[in-house]
Amino acid sequence: MHNPPDDLDWEPSLVARRHRSGRPSFPPQATGVPLGAALRGPADSGHTMAGQLMVQRCIMAALIKQFFKSRRNKGDSAGAVIERLDPTRDSDLRALKHLATDADSNEERQAAIARLPDPAMLIDVYRQAPANLRGVITQRINDLASRDRQSVLDTERKLDHPEERDLLRQLLASGEEGPESIVAEADSAELRRYATEGQTAALRRAATERVESESDLQAIQKAAKGRDKGVYQLAKRKLQALRSEQERQARTQATIDELIRQAKAHADTQDTTLYGPQLEKLRQEWQNCREQASVDQETRFLNALDACYQRQKSLEEEARQGQEAEGKKAERNATLQLLRETMDELQSSDPNQAASLSSLDALQKTQENRWLEATRDTEVDRAEQKDYQSLMLGLRGYIAARQRLDQSEPTLRELTEAETPDSDQLRQQLTTIDWPSDFPEPSLLHQARERLGEARLARQAAASDQKAQQRALDDALEQLERALEDNLLRESRQLHRKAKQLFDSLDHHHGASRQARLTRLGRQVQELRDWQGFATRPKQEELCDAMEYLAEQHMEPEAKATRIQELQQEWRALGGSSNQALWHRFKEAADRAFAPCQDYFAAKSELKMTNVRTREAICDQLATFIDEADWDQVDWKSVERIHRVARQEWRDAWPVDFRANRPVQKRFDRLLKTIGKPLDEERARNEAAKADIVSRAEALIEHEPLGDAMAGAKALQREWEQIGITRHREDRRLWKAFRAACDAIFARREEAKAEQASRDRDAINTLETLLAESRQTRNNDPEESALRDLAKRLRSATVPKSTPSMLRSEVDAEREMVQRQLDKSHRSGLIARWKREIQEGTRDEQSPDVALPDPIPEPTIIAVRLEIATGAPSPEHDQNIRMAQQVERLAAGMSGSSEQTNEEQELERLIACWCAADETPATELQQRLMAALDYWAT
Repeated sequence: MHNPPDDLDWEPSLVARRHRSGRPSFPPQATGVPLGAALRGPADSGHTMAGQLMVQRCIMAALIKQFFKSRRNKGDSAGAVIERLDPTRDSDLRALKHLATDADSNEERQAAIARLPDPAMLIDVYRQAPANLRGVITQRINDLASRDRQSVLDTERKLDHPEERDLLRQLLASGEEGPESIVAEADSAELRRYATEGQTAALRRAATERVESESDLQAIQKAAKGRDKGVYQLAKRKLQALRSEQERQARTQATIDELIRQAKAHADTQDTTLYGPQLEKLRQEWQNCREQASVDQETRFLNALDACYQRQKSLEEEARQGQEAEGKKAERNATLQLLRETMDELQSSDPNQAASLSSLDALQKTQENRWLEATRDTEVDRAEQKDYQSLMLGLRGYIAARQRLDQSEPTLRELTEAETPDSDQLRQQLTTIDWPSDFPEPSLLHQARERLGEARLARQAAASDQKAQQRALDDALEQLERALEDNLLRESRQLHRKAKQLFDSLDHHHGASRQARLTRLGRQVQELRDWQGFATRPKQEELCDAMEYLAEQHMEPEAKATRIQELQQEWRALGGSSNQALWHRFKEAADRAFAPCQDYFAAKSELKMTNVRTREAICDQLATFIDEADWDQVDWKSVERIHRVARQEWRDAWPVDFRANRPVQKRFDRLLKTIGKPLDEERARNEAAKADIVSRAEALIEHEPLGDAMAGAKALQREWEQIGITRHREDRRLWKAFRAACDAIFARREEAKAEQASRDRDAINTLETLLAESRQTRNNDPEESALRDLAKRLRSATVPKSTPSMLRSEVDAEREMVQRQLDKSHRSGLIARWKREIQEGTRDEQSPDVALPDPIPEPTIIAVRLEIATGAPSPEHDQNIRMAQQVERLAAGMSGSSEQTNEEQELERLIACWCAADETPATELQQRLMAALDYWAT
C-alpha cells in the first residue's frame, strides 16, 4: 500500500477508529464526479477492496483534518469553522454532510446538521444517524419547511424511493404536531400501514391507538408479533377490549329487545295485578340502557311505554270509577233501606208514639242529599229510581200531614172537646190536614171524625161504591197471591195490609164472599213470615256473631269499614228481621265495630279537604303565573314544565271530597286550557320549523357538491338543536325522518369512498398490467426509444395510497430496472462513439462541444484520469500518478476551484482532450482507454 502524501497529516488512529466502528468515514458518493472519481481506486492492481476502502477513508479523514487546519483561524472552534462553510458551494455542502455523519463530537454533528439545506440529504443523514441526533434532524427539516414548505414538498416528490418519501412526510408531521397529527386524518388502510410500517415507535403506537376494526387489529397484531412488542401488546389489549365491548353490546341489545317485548306485552296484558310497580320497574331498567338504544328501538319502547301509561291511567280511572260507583251503590241501597224501614215503622206503629217531626224532617233532607250525591253522574236503574221516588213521596206526604196536624191541633182539639162543635169548621180542619190513608190516624183525628159523623158518612159513601171497592179488593188479592208465590215477604205484607183496608171498607153483603180468601192469604203471609224468619234467623245470628267478633278486632280502618259494609249488605239481602231484639243486637255490634274507624275516616275527611285546599293553591299559583307571564318572551320549556308539574301535583292531591272539589276541578281545567292553548300553538310552530328542516335535509340528499351537502346537514343539525318544545311523539317522527335524510347524505360519502376504492383497485390493476408489460419489454432487448416511453409511463403511473407495500416496492424496483437498462443502452451508444473517436483521433460531428483545458494534458495523464473516472485499474507503474491525480482533484473539489461536472461530462471532456492531443498517443494508452470504457460499461 502506498503511503499518503506527507502534507495530509496522516492520523492512523482516526482511520482505525472509523474502520473498527463499522461506520463509513465519508458520505456516500456525491453528485460531483471529481469527488467521486477521486475516491475510486484500482480494483485489481494488487490491492484488495478492503485495502482500497482503507485508503479512501484515510484520504478523506486526512483531507477533513487538513481542511479544518486550513480554514481555522487562531483560537477558532470547530463550530466557528462549520459556520463559515457555504452550503451553496458543492464542496462545502459535501463537507457538511460528511461532518453531519462522521464528526468526532455530537456538537459538531449538530452544527453541521443545522447548516444542511437539502431535505433529501437530511433524510440520507437521518438513516445513518444515532437516535440522539434524529430529533435534531427532524427539527432541521421542519425549520426548512417553515421557511419554504413548497420546496420541501417538491423535494418529497423527487425522492426515488417511496420509503424515503414516507419518512419525510412522517418527520414533517411529527415535527409540527406529533404522531397524532399524522394519523388524525388517515383512513383505515393508512392507519394499518402506519401501525406496521411507521418509522417511529410513537407513530406506530399512535396509529394502533386509532384503529378500531377487528380485522385491522388482528392484522397489526400478526405483523407486530416478534417485531414490535409495544404495538403487539397494544393491539392485543384493544382486541380484548373490542371483543368485551362487542359482548357487552350484544347483551345490552338483548336486554333492550327484551324490555321492548316486555313493554308491549305489559301494554296488552290482562293481568293488572301490581300494574303500576311493574311499569315503573320497566322504565327504570330502560334508563340503564337507553344510551345504547337506536332511534328505532327507542321509538318502539316509548310507543309501548306510552300505551302502558294510557293503560295504567285507564285502569286507575276504572278503579276510581268502580270504587265511586260501588260507594254510590251502597249509599243508594242504604238510603232505600232506611226509607223502607222508616215507612214500615210509621205504617205499623202507634201514630201517637211516632218519631218526632224534627227528626223526620232531618231524615228526609239528609236522605234527599244522600240520594242526590249517590246518583250524580251515575246511571240509576229505573226500578230503583221509582222505588226511591215512591218511598220519598210517601215520607214527604206523611211529614206534611204531621206538620198540618201540629198547626191545627189547638183548634181541632178545641172543636172536638166542645159540646156543640161547629161542623163546618171541624170539617174544614180535617180537609186542611188531609191525613194520608196509608198511615194510621192519630186519636185526635179519629175523635174529630166521630164527632162530625164522618165515619158514618164515609161508610155510606163507601156503600154507594161497593162494586168499585170489590174490584179493588180483588186486584189486591191477586197481587198478594203472586207476591206469595214469589216468596216476597215485604211486598206480601204491604199488599195484605192494603187488602185488609179495602175489605174493611166493604159492608157485610159485599165483603162476606171475599173474607175466606182474605183469611187464607193472611195465614199464608204469616206462614211466609214464620218460614223466612226460621230460614234466615241462623244466618242473621251468624251475622250478629261476625259483627260482634269484628268489633273486637284491631284492623286497618279501610278494611274494617269494608267488612262492616259487607256484613250490612248481607243482612239487607236477607230482607231484614222482624225480630227487633236480633236487629238491635246486630246494629249495636255494627256501631261498636265502626267506632274505632271514625277517627280514621274523620282524618281521611280532613285529608280530603286538605287536598282540596292544595288543589286550590295550585289553581292560585297557575292563575298568578298566567297573569304575570310575558307571553311574548316567555321561556316555553319552563311553561311546559309548569304545565306538566301542575298536572302531576294535582293528581298527587288525592283523595278529595267530590262536592268540594267540583268547582275547583272546573277552575283547574279552565286554567290548564289557558296555558295549554299557547303551548300547543308554540309546539305547532316548532314542529313546522322542524318539518321545514326535514324538507331541506331531504333536498340535500342529491345536492352537489357533496362537501356542501354535508356542511349543510351539519348546519341543519345545529339549527334543529336550537328549536324549542314539541309534542314527544311528533318530535320522534320528525327526528326519524331527519336522521334518515342525514344518514342518506353521509352515506354518499361512504359511496364516494367506495368509488375511490374502486378507482384505486383499477389503478392497481393497471399498475400490475404495466409491470407485466414492462418486464416483457425489457426481456425482448428493446430499442432505446421504447425504453424511454416505458420509463415515462412508469413515472406517470398513478400509485394510490392503498397500494400494497409489496406492489409499491415492485413498481419502484421496475422503474429503477427500466432506468438502469435505459442508462445502459444510452451508455453503450456513448461508448461506441467514444471508441470510434479514440481510434480515429477525431471527434464526430454529432459530438457535443466541450471546453478544453489549456494546456491539453499529456496522453498518459488523460489515460489515468479516464481510469479514475471510470473506476478502472491503472498499471503499477502509474500508481503514483493516479494517487497524485486523486489527491489533486479531491483538494480542488473541496476548495471549490474546479467546475462541477457529472461523470458523463467528465468522460466526454477527457475523450475530447485525447482527440485534441498534439502528439500521437501510444497504442498501449489507446488500449488502456478502450479497457477503461469497457470497465465503465459494466
